[in-house]
Amino acid sequence: MPGPSSNDPNRAPLVADMAAHAGEAAALLKALAHPARLLVLCQLVEGERAAGELQPLTGLSASALSQHLAVLRDMALVHTRREAQNIHYSLAEGPVRDVLDVLYDAYCRPQERAAGTASQRRRSPRPAKGSGQRSRTGSRSHD
Repeated sequence: MPGPSSNDPNRAPLVADMAAHAGEAAALLKALAHPARLLVLCQLVEGERAAGELQPLTGLSASALSQHLAVLRDMALVHTRREAQNIHYSLAEGPVRDVLDVLYDAYCRPQERAAGTASQRRRSPRPAKGSGQRSRTGSRSHD
């Protein structure tokens, strides 16, 4: 089923909604574009971690880890909880978790990826060949 045409009166609110969130989406992607921050966030997909646990898991120096965690906190991509001398970090809910779940399944599950199960579990069915519908990558399917 094709999407709304450019003459469709229902398209204007959709485009306005996308435009309103484009900056937010770009900021999230910018945060994820740094390999060290992405590595930290991927560790948090598995659950809450203390800063001291993250350092050996990521291989970052204490100073570098602290700087990346500050960026993630400032962007509200992580939540913090203090317990005695330790600060525990957890992944925020919402778009950051949704995006990281997809990335985690694609890149952080080698045994499942080898078996082909991680991507199959999350991926929606592709449109039939010749349907002209866009796939998840945005390219049109062709005969």
